[in-house]
Amino acid sequence: MLGWQSRDAEDLSPGHGHEHEHEHGHEHGREPLPGPLSPPCRAPPHGPAAALGAGRWALGAGCRVLGAGCRVLGAGCGAEVPRRGCSMAEVPAAPHRTTGSTLLHPLSALLGIPLDQINFVACQLFALLAAFWFRIYLGPSHASSAVRHAFATLFGIYFAVFCFGWYSIHLFVLVMMNYGIMNTASIPNIHRYSFVVAMGYLTLCHISRIYIFHYGILTTDFSGPLMIITQKITTLACQLHDGIGRQAEELTAEQNRLAVKTRPSLLEYLSYLLNFMSIIAGPCSNYKDYIAFIEGRHVHMKLLEVNWKQKGYDRLPDPSPTGAVMYKLCITLVSLVLFLTLTKNFPMAYIIDNEFLDKTPFLSRLGYLYVVTQAAKPKYYFAWTLADAVNNAAGYGFSGVDERGAFRWDLLSNLNIWNIETATSFKMYIENWNIQTAAWLKRSMYFHMHILSILVLLVLPIRPQARSVRKPQNEAIQNSVKSKDK
Repeated sequence: MLGWQSRDAEDLSPGHGHEHEHEHGHEHGREPLPGPLSPPCRAPPHGPAAALGAGRWALGAGCRVLGAGCRVLGAGCGAEVPRRGCSMAEVPAAPHRTTGSTLLHPLSALLGIPLDQINFVACQLFALLAAFWFRIYLGPSHASSAVRHAFATLFGIYFAVFCFGWYSIHLFVLVMMNYGIMNTASIPNIHRYSFVVAMGYLTLCHISRIYIFHYGILTTDFSGPLMIITQKITTLACQLHDGIGRQAEELTAEQNRLAVKTRPSLLEYLSYLLNFMSIIAGPCSNYKDYIAFIEGRHVHMKLLEVNWKQKGYDRLPDPSPTGAVMYKLCITLVSLVLFLTLTKNFPMAYIIDNEFLDKTPFLSRLGYLYVVTQAAKPKYYFAWTLADAVNNAAGYGFSGVDERGAFRWDLLSNLNIWNIETATSFKMYIENWNIQTAAWLKRSMYFHMHILSILVLLVLPIRPQARSVRKPQNEAIQNSVKSKDK
């Protein structure tokens, strides 16, 4: 699940995404959005040149690619420029627009990176500093659980508004709708209702953004946090169903450990879904693990699983996450450098360029496709590793002790880069990529929802008359088998 931007075209050509095309140009007969960036220029003439997407038109500041030519939003209005091919690298950056904060727009313009990505990185870095402060000054020994819940929730809401502006309303609406379901729905069906509402709302947001607005709205992509919240909502609903609606003997050992016995309060619920450590990039975690972290039992529970007296300890050790955080920040820095260098030299958009498709040999195209997909991975390494470091800095993510006696802080890790890059099978690859989403699919979808059965019942309803027809046929077949046996 992506807390990072979901469309590679934006990431690989900073400042030049599909939204900018719709905001500043005439796409399929649509007028450009009104505003200071759309001067009263006359529209380009219709005809063969427009149909072929050839020629360049000076309409304002910036540029967009259309077919094999360019329309230059530059010097003047409506002046036709001789046709000439242009690549993504030649396109000047368009002004960045976002529903989130524009405080860092000068930095975005200086670096040539979209403003929404600048806001994302700034929020995650600020969350990292806040996480250290949260662990040191608002630890369980210094502050009550209610104070820790409130701090985590308020900072999370602030980060959401800073990054997504009024789009963050979608996050809050989904959270409150499912809180109502959690408190009013019957326990046997609470996980089903929560899944339908959360996944339905997420689907409607995707459909409206892509097929109704055609990416014509502003550039900020709020779908990443919405997917994380959807995972958390369904995780909590399934664990509530296990804890209240099922007997202990019906559950597996893991389901028994994660089962939630009481409905959470509003503050606990909001803190779990909107805390500043995971609101932007996740990952999804289990409700009981999060509550144990807030109450100060998270590390202690894991340490009790080891016999420390045999290791020569008189009391339980106090593991610090600082080493793990520093290590993950180094990985984050390397990933960021690779992202900023590789994606500039190997743009994803080049694979749909007409000249590349028509004139490049097949094996060269195949080789470039492999290279460009490898070059796209560092952005996920960066986002997920930084999110893991933020949680660890707050003291969340301790998973116990390994065989060598070293403390492990990978409870919330979303990937294992070494295993991904050295994978010898597809199974090994997917087991180490987007780990928390795979765990969510297993715990919530596979064991609880039986999605395939639900879809089959919805798409192919069983008709009563069909059963009456099948029964004689089955009896005839059974009778023929019996006669053959005799």
